[in-house]
Amino acid sequence: MKTNKYTISKMKIFSGDVCKCDVGIPTNELDMHGNRLHTGDIVQLWHGEYIGEEFEQWLPSSGLTAIVADQYKSYYGGKHVLINEYPKPFTMGIASCGVQNKEWKVALVKSYKDIIPGERFPCYGFNYRDNVKISKE
Repeated sequence: MKTNKYTISKMKIFSGDVCKCDVGIPTNELDMHGNRLHTGDIVQLWHGEYIGEEFEQWLPSSGLTAIVADQYKSYYGGKHVLINEYPKPFTMGIASCGVQNKEWKVALVKSYKDIIPGERFPCYGFNYRDNVKISKE
């Protein structure tokens, strides 16, 4: 019996033409307002200054970003391969911090549940695609 070397699964989030991960993977974290966070969520970064001091303040970034994970590897020509079935989510722009940390917080702007396949955010570098072929190689 011949098997198909591709699977087509749920919507994916891309950074340019690089397939990052499935949309909707839980991060097990809450945003600064108590909303549960998932991959594919669009968020705004907030940076803390003077944390724990009298003049502590949180300032928003000027743009938006998304929560992603390194679940797939993309190759020239459009081939996408699963590299991690259980990836660790992070926020684009603060990858070394994970989703958020002591100095960085995120605020949910748009839930992954409200994203429409084909939605694009070119000025922030990410987009959403459906019916993506994933190689099992």
